[in-house]
Amino acid sequence: MPQGGDARHALYVEFVRLLEGEDRAGAVKFALSKLDSGELDIPTLYSGLLAPSLNDMVCHEDPDTCIWKEHVRSSLIRAIVESCYPYVLKQRKAGPGRTHGDRVLVVCPTEEYHELGARMVADFFTLHGYEVTFIGANTPRGVILSAARHVRPRYLAVSVTNYCNLFDAQRVIAAVRKELGTSVKVVVGGNAFKRNKGVASEIGADLELQTFTDISRLSGEG
Repeated sequence: MPQGGDARHALYVEFVRLLEGEDRAGAVKFALSKLDSGELDIPTLYSGLLAPSLNDMVCHEDPDTCIWKEHVRSSLIRAIVESCYPYVLKQRKAGPGRTHGDRVLVVCPTEEYHELGARMVADFFTLHGYEVTFIGANTPRGVILSAARHVRPRYLAVSVTNYCNLFDAQRVIAAVRKELGTSVKVVVGGNAFKRNKGVASEIGADLELQTFTDISRLSGEG
């Protein structure tokens, strides 16, 4: 959650109020209006409002109620992210030096159903001029390998939230390396890595990226 008494904190509080009321139309309208007004840009919206509102959700009701409420909130955030794509392209066009065109393949391994973080990361790569192929949640290793053969990415970005899926992520990385060799660099991110320092290199990744700034540095812009 954004800290302090600044304007971003106030926006976060207002945004969470809309989410708690499950006001889909209001939440989408709020986010897009702040992009239109220039109060927020895509990185600040995603990192300062959307991601915290998912990660910091608190539910004091029974487990079944909490599960469906979490799913509702995820669907609201997904609607906002999808609605933001024209703004992503507009911001990319306005940004300096973001036209190198390297390809990025963004994936979630088998049984990894938390894809919203990966979806936001795909937009972060797009903002920096990469050509992005986003596959999405729960993708079998063979399908990822097929996509890698076709896309021939400069970077394979693997997102893992559930620690139990790290083993399959390791097998994905090994399979892609066997197929494409050193032509692809593997970057990883997600809470499974954030909460387990050092595991990224243990499963064969080249880099761990968790923020927009990390991707800026990768692109030589940070």
